[in-house]
Amino acid sequence: MPPSRTTPSLPPGGGCGLCAGQQQCLLGRQDEKRRAGWKPLLVEHPVRKGELLLRQGQSGQKTFKIVKTGIVVVLCSGEDGVERPIGLFGAGQPLGSTALVQEPAAVSCRALTAGRICEVSVEAVLQQGLLDSELLRGLAQSYAHTNARLADWARIARIRGVTGQLAATLLQLAHLQRSSLVRLPSHQVLADLLSTTRETIARTLRQLALRHGLVRRDRWHCEIQRDVLAGLAGGPAQQAGI
Repeated sequence: MPPSRTTPSLPPGGGCGLCAGQQQCLLGRQDEKRRAGWKPLLVEHPVRKGELLLRQGQSGQKTFKIVKTGIVVVLCSGEDGVERPIGLFGAGQPLGSTALVQEPAAVSCRALTAGRICEVSVEAVLQQGLLDSELLRGLAQSYAHTNARLADWARIARIRGVTGQLAATLLQLAHLQRSSLVRLPSHQVLADLLSTTRETIARTLRQLALRHGLVRRDRWHCEIQRDVLAGLAGGPAQQAGI
């Protein structure tokens, strides 16, 4: 194993019990006794913005990861081999957990922001008999949650008009960041996610501000107005009061 990732960096007495994302986490949701069995296997470390965390189609992964802090962009490629963003995930999201059931990664994941992840050796899990019915039930729940998040992003992509799409995206970002003060991704990231241009994103953000859907605090942060954005995210019919 690489030396930089063999020593757990969780603080004494810390770990899952002090993690803000515990209730969203595959391991954090387990009872205290089971978490104690996992704790020696957890390696927590920082990730850099832009770091590749998972590669689509990769099999035989030696570890699986769980996002502790930060935002991850999910990418998927088709027959053309071009990776396209299909959504954003946040704290508690497992990455590469399909390795536990000997399946390749279905998507790629890249760190959109700097953050931290918890990483666990797949081999250690299997050797210590931790892949039991309780963990399999947790995996099934995490896959259900992941499918629900991806369904949300698919819904956003089908809202008519960039105004509604961007309003819904800002609501998703507020949910991921657990705050109405949202740190914005770059215009290019938002443009790629919504299949539009950076210029359209910049113009639409100004329009949302004029419609009192957000207040810009600085270049990278805005305070969202949830009710206004929710109305705009309903699409043209809801905006017209139909």
